[in-house]
Amino acid sequence: VTDSDCRQERQIIRSIIMNKAFTLSETLITLGIIGVVAALTMPAVITNYQKKQTSAQLKKAYSTFAQALVQAQYEFGDASSWTVTEPSSSYEDNLAYFETYWKPYIKIIKVCKTMNECGYDITGYASLSNKNNYVYYGQFANVPGFIYGDGTYAYLRPYNINSTEDNRQRLQLLSIDLNGPKKPNVIGKDVFQFIINTNNGVISGFGNKNLCTAANIKNSAEYSRSCGGKIMADGWEILDDYPW
Repeated sequence: VTDSDCRQERQIIRSIIMNKAFTLSETLITLGIIGVVAALTMPAVITNYQKKQTSAQLKKAYSTFAQALVQAQYEFGDASSWTVTEPSSSYEDNLAYFETYWKPYIKIIKVCKTMNECGYDITGYASLSNKNNYVYYGQFANVPGFIYGDGTYAYLRPYNINSTEDNRQRLQLLSIDLNGPKKPNVIGKDVFQFIINTNNGVISGFGNKNLCTAANIKNSAEYSRSCGGKIMADGWEILDDYPW
């Protein structure tokens, strides 16, 4: 093989490589297309991830209280026989109730008399209808709040609505903030509410799950409170019709 033959072979190889490579303009156009596609799809990907993370955290939080309820009944007997408190009960009485029936079965990090003691700079939550108005359903002055597990914040308070001495519903409102003091602190987004019925030992969603719609929430912040029940009823998933 002569030097001339080698030079010709190298020229042929360079020609093949050059013909197969992208030009600078082609590369820039391709990157631009990728950028546009990413800009269009990333918000949806992020939202989907947030929904899955939220629903998984909420299911775990619900399970924490459901298991604690079972364990407490094993220790103290059927929940219908427990000494429960009333909406008018003092902080001390509500704290005693919590420390007796719930605290032993949940890994508590801190118990707080106010939301501020648990690290909040607000005294109430916002809602899906007004995400900047932190005035709804924060911790009540006569009940303890607490941080447990991986930083979840919760409180229990007596909620014996429409009851009489002869027909007491013996309800407890359970409010769960999945990420504690961290934002957004919005009911229906990272804060969810449930009802514990100590008459039958059942934890259910707050209110009517069918009220958790964009149209209803637009008219009243109250309906955001039913969204935990909707997620629960939908198999612990946040579906496309959820007013996220």
